[in-house]
Amino acid sequence: MKSGYVGLWFLLATSLIVFILMSFADDISIGVYTVRKAPFAETLLSDPEREAREAAVADSILQVAREELQARKVEVDSTPQSILLIGDSMTMNLALRLAEYAKANGHIFNAVNWDSSGTVKWAKSGHVAEFVKEFGATYVFISLGANELYLKNPATHRHFVDTIISQVGDRPYVWIGPPNWKEDEGLNDMIEAACAPGSYFRSAGMEFKRKKDGIHPTRESSALWIDSIARWMPNSSHPILLNAPTLELGKVNANIRYMKSTDK
Repeated sequence: MKSGYVGLWFLLATSLIVFILMSFADDISIGVYTVRKAPFAETLLSDPEREAREAAVADSILQVAREELQARKVEVDSTPQSILLIGDSMTMNLALRLAEYAKANGHIFNAVNWDSSGTVKWAKSGHVAEFVKEFGATYVFISLGANELYLKNPATHRHFVDTIISQVGDRPYVWIGPPNWKEDEGLNDMIEAACAPGSYFRSAGMEFKRKKDGIHPTRESSALWIDSIARWMPNSSHPILLNAPTLELGKVNANIRYMKSTDK
């Protein structure tokens, strides 16, 4: 009986040794067949500390770029702009206030509100480039990310963010981060890393009065949100005139185009 167990243990040990050797060996080709090596070696040799150090270095480089941007005085571009605001359902109330800033400072303003949209829809549709061309935009505001706060691995959406930014072209832009009502899993960090230094306004951490759904800021709170962005504008990579509108401004048409959640 013992000899049977000895044989079994010998077989298991031999199999384990062969598995480990195969993990470290290159792929083996026999005729038209190829035996792929197992990922065991990569797992065994992975270095979490090294990966953490590399991530820290990347963060440090980004932080240095931000500090250099803040250290140098960027001259405000006083020329009239054709401002375009695009984004999800947060866009409407943002547009109502940003349109007032635009009129008060001699800018043209247009907005596109696409309910339930996120970076995936905007990137795949190509609408960013289409609307930039249609409205002759010279400055773009992007309000996206609220519908992606649930992402456990936001890095999977990085290429969608990159695509949107590429469709903006060489125009200056500001990406308005989502008004977090819950902690994200790194979404804000991912979008900010994709944006040029000074082109991301982090809204997470701000206090908002919200509608009954507990998600969307009220119209009044959205107006204060834009006020905060306007005060931050001198610290952006390309500041434009956004002086606070006065009460004498009167009613302003926000020129909002509404897209349905089912639109493609």
